[in-house]
Amino acid sequence: QAFCSGLRRACGSRVLPLAATASVVHPRGSMAGLAHIALLGAYLDGAGIIAGGAYGFVAKKSKISLIASTICGLVLVALIYVSALACAVWSLLMFAMFARKYMNTKGQIANPEMQQKLLGDPVEARIQATTKWTFLALALLSAAEAGVCGAAGLR
Repeated sequence: QAFCSGLRRACGSRVLPLAATASVVHPRGSMAGLAHIALLGAYLDGAGIIAGGAYGFVAKKSKISLIASTICGLVLVALIYVSALACAVWSLLMFAMFARKYMNTKGQIANPEMQQKLLGDPVEARIQATTKWTFLALALLSAAEAGVCGAAGLR
């Protein structure tokens, strides 16, 4: 409540964080439901992004994956409290990034040289397959979150 009051004072009375609207009952009942779905989706997508980075750290000892994914996931969750449209834009950026990473990983696995390498190293083959499907799942989740946040922000 204090956060929302401070944000309204700082940004003007027209700005109302999406989280504050989640408890408001719209006459048709749809706004509260859509805002609630967007809020839950932000937590789910943010947690998924962080978990993906944690997998990168565990599988490949990639500290940058863990750091970058934590930042991206936390930004997504923070934006849902600021503006639904800002959350939608960030989710679209996450969708674009994960879709590109999925396509790159899929292309690498299809490369004949990489296929030979993966045949000789089943652990690496499993890591590559898991990475590919993780990127696809995060791309789809981010696209869905962008749609829900966009719809909630435009209402």
